[in-house]
Amino acid sequence: MENSPSIKILAVDDDSFMRQLIARCLPEPDFIVTLCPNAMEAMTVFKEKQFDFLILDIMMPGISGLQLRSLIRQENATIPIMLLTAKVDDAEGSLLKEISSDKNTYYQNKKFTKSELQSLIKSIMGRMWQAKQEKDYFKEMENDISLAGEIQKHMFPHWWSLDGGIQFCHYFRPYMKITGDMINHFKLEDGVFLEIIGDISGHGIQSALTMSAVENSISNYIRKTLLSDIQPHQILNHLQAFMEDISTEKYMTCLVAIVDFNVNMMTYQLAGHQAPIIFSPSQNKAIPAKDFKTGSIPVGLMKGTVYNESDTGTIQLPDDAIIFLYTDGLGDIQDDAGEAAGEELLQQLVSSISHEGLCPSTNFKIMDIYFKAGYTNISDDITLAAISRHTLRPHNYDFSVSPSVYEIDQFVQKANNLVLEHTHDEILAGKVEILFSEFL
Repeated sequence: MENSPSIKILAVDDDSFMRQLIARCLPEPDFIVTLCPNAMEAMTVFKEKQFDFLILDIMMPGISGLQLRSLIRQENATIPIMLLTAKVDDAEGSLLKEISSDKNTYYQNKKFTKSELQSLIKSIMGRMWQAKQEKDYFKEMENDISLAGEIQKHMFPHWWSLDGGIQFCHYFRPYMKITGDMINHFKLEDGVFLEIIGDISGHGIQSALTMSAVENSISNYIRKTLLSDIQPHQILNHLQAFMEDISTEKYMTCLVAIVDFNVNMMTYQLAGHQAPIIFSPSQNKAIPAKDFKTGSIPVGLMKGTVYNESDTGTIQLPDDAIIFLYTDGLGDIQDDAGEAAGEELLQQLVSSISHEGLCPSTNFKIMDIYFKAGYTNISDDITLAAISRHTLRPHNYDFSVSPSVYEIDQFVQKANNLVLEHTHDEILAGKVEILFSEFL
């Protein structure tokens, strides 16, 4: 234990000879020993100073070593304690059972040598310090992962955006604090958007790092390429080359789509990824999955894979189309019985929640129903995104409120009722009521 700090020890024994023997066996600088003749004095000293290790005599008048241990444990549950005794255990091993009832208590017969005592204490403290270092290391790693997760969130598009009458929104929930999912939303020209959703295989740090690298690669590719020249198969070929260059064992399922709202057309290519759900509120139906081209294998799964333009599919979109993109973590959510939600449930929820059109809270409402229905056991990252024309129209209300407390109270109650009527959200309605009340 070279370069280790001095071990601060509190030794308690009513026998002055044993106290001096302990002090001589544990000299400075490796050890700093504080001696106490009884339990009462020891408790006072223990509360005043910091110690790494305790040595207690079992057979002491008044409060015994075992009783003192119980008092110590009320203050510190983990500090290692060595119990010294010359007492012979009974046939049932009662003493040993009582000592071993505490995992951080150790036994030493009083017939010890200097080297034995030092070796035992250093061995115990070495394990304790190593465990603490590992705990601190994993705590620091956990903090780093939390920070990485927060940084990753900023790599995603804003959760809701409105551009030229086209709205985009997404819901994202990592399985851990970091994710291997990605979602990209790029404007190519007025009314034309590039959508990329992907899922890196596996979980954890390696998947998250790969995802971050892929995100950066996509951004660089978009920045260096004429927007009019961007095609789904070319993006997939770029990603395939990138995955091969970084020599990762990971692969990625991916959907690349160019959505042109000017002509209601979507061109897309699937690389082992789920087809989107395209729902029409006016028709109250979704485009069947069989209408989508199957596509090719995941990006990076096989070296030398080439994505061809012939595999690109086109879909004619209804005027009010809502395009839902998602990763497979959504279908993998399970209830307590181990039953997976599956993709059919998502189809049903999309139909029931989106019948009036896409709104910023649509994805959150869908996920809320999953959780309320008992699908709470998540085993993969979840990403759910949607893009559509902004077809919702606001409801306008005009009120004239006189500067009186009574009329203000009447108005804020009406505001509460209106918000509740349209959103069925009591918390939001309450916040609106408080906001107007305080403002007016």
